[in-house]
Amino acid sequence: MARARRAAQGGGDGDRRRAIVGWAGVGLVLLLVFVAFVLRLAEDAVRSEAEGRVRTTAELTARLAGEQSARFGEVAQTYAQRLRDVPRPRRARLPVGDRVQVELVLTALRSEVRGLDAVAYTDSLGRVVAAVPAAAAAPGTDLSGTDWFRGLGDGLERYLSRADVPRGARGPATTLAVPVTSAAGERTGILAVTATNRFQTLADAAAEDVKLTLTDQAGAVVGRTGAPPTRLVTRAQDPLVRAAMDGRTGVRVREVDGRPTVSGYAGVPGTGYTVSADVPASKAFEDVTRLRATLLIGTALIAFLLLWLLPLLTLRLARARERIVVSERFQADLLPSDLPTGVLTHYVASEKRMLLGGDFLDAVRTPDGGLAVLVGDVCGHGPRAAALAARLRASWRTLAIAGVPLDRLDVLDAIIVSERPDEDLFATVVVAHVDADGRRLRWAVAGHPPALLAADGVVLPLDGDGRGPALGLVEGVPWPVAERDLPERWTLVLYTDGLIEARAEADGERLEVLGLQALVEDARGADGVSPEALVQAVAQLADADGQGLDDDLAILVVDERSTRRQAPDSPVQRARRG
Repeated sequence: MARARRAAQGGGDGDRRRAIVGWAGVGLVLLLVFVAFVLRLAEDAVRSEAEGRVRTTAELTARLAGEQSARFGEVAQTYAQRLRDVPRPRRARLPVGDRVQVELVLTALRSEVRGLDAVAYTDSLGRVVAAVPAAAAAPGTDLSGTDWFRGLGDGLERYLSRADVPRGARGPATTLAVPVTSAAGERTGILAVTATNRFQTLADAAAEDVKLTLTDQAGAVVGRTGAPPTRLVTRAQDPLVRAAMDGRTGVRVREVDGRPTVSGYAGVPGTGYTVSADVPASKAFEDVTRLRATLLIGTALIAFLLLWLLPLLTLRLARARERIVVSERFQADLLPSDLPTGVLTHYVASEKRMLLGGDFLDAVRTPDGGLAVLVGDVCGHGPRAAALAARLRASWRTLAIAGVPLDRLDVLDAIIVSERPDEDLFATVVVAHVDADGRRLRWAVAGHPPALLAADGVVLPLDGDGRGPALGLVEGVPWPVAERDLPERWTLVLYTDGLIEARAEADGERLEVLGLQALVEDARGADGVSPEALVQAVAQLADADGQGLDDDLAILVVDERSTRRQAPDSPVQRARRG
């Protein structure tokens, strides 16, 4: 009987052990299923984010190519306006005086825009009237059979041709054609500008693991990452190129040269050109591998997994989405990539504002030979403010290059009203123009801190005259323009409020306008205020403030040297950005 009880008890313990093992097995299976399910969801999300980044790269490059083409077209149209008073050529000929005038305009255009192979002016029938260089096309040469002549139909403002490889060219060349019209609105000729590998710079600027390819309307390659094309290579049979030519945008995982590749594609607005971005799948999805290892290692820590895994993944995906938003809106440089000689700048983004702010600045040469400068600040921070700042800077640059005067701040005001995503967004700007001889200054202020002028031994804020409300606040209010003469030596300082709100010490007082005036005075040397010394002092101030900056900080400094020609390696020419 005792043996029977012990046997029954041993059987019960075995049953319990088997039940515990069974339930543990079921729990382990459920845990593995749950981990596999979460892993699949996480991988799909990260893959989607990675594909979105590749697609965004293609879209942003296409947008940049479109903006580059548009800006180039605006410059060409500006020069076409200079030919509107030239009489209509007869049999592709002009009187000597008019022909000389045309050649001077063509030479000026080729000198202003770098990388141009040839500039030609034809009559309305496509016969060459003049060309620079002269060897590009002899007078009377019939170019009516060219793609750009056929493409520039009635009513078109400009046309970007298909790629071609002229004899002796080092790569595919494209021609931008714009009509020349008389004061009466009659087309009298065509201004055609030819450049080789014009889009190659966009492909060269791609990240290390991204291969960009740009094609024309027929699918011929006009730019690609790596070695630029030296002959016409067609991608017309590529289904993604065809899709982009049809106006579609997207991303696809496919085989390229035998390797899995994530490919994004998009069309270039207004040109018929396309952009494709290829990233090796191993690089695009490298986050997937790291995520898988993290989840599998953490499976044993079930409590940690249940309590922390989902929030951790959510945070990681949120950060990935944030990077996508940043990449979509701000890879188009809020700061100008090239500044005129004599302009010195410094920009520091506040880390408190996620390195995304609304400060912007720019400087361009105006058609009259003067210098136009701009500093502005969109209220708020983050992607929306920075996107609006980018639009304002691009719009102002276009107006300045076209010679639009300072008193047309109403144009920027209209852009803010029409482009801002929220009605509470507005912007403050200060704009100034220095004549070509450097002796006359004009400025206008829209709700912005006053510019500082160091002249005749004193530093004064340009306040009072020329001041109007911030852009986007009041409708129909004019912005007055003030002006004054400049002495032989002067220094002009434009800045954003982040500079005067900075602190020399963590717990110190704000700089304010008076402190900035003192900073300008401290930069004075034997020959007047030194822009280099002033910018260095501002950089040291920003470093001292460090992560304590409450706002983005931007400063732009010019002096009388901005109206003189200087060597390309002059320190004044180099813009410093934080």
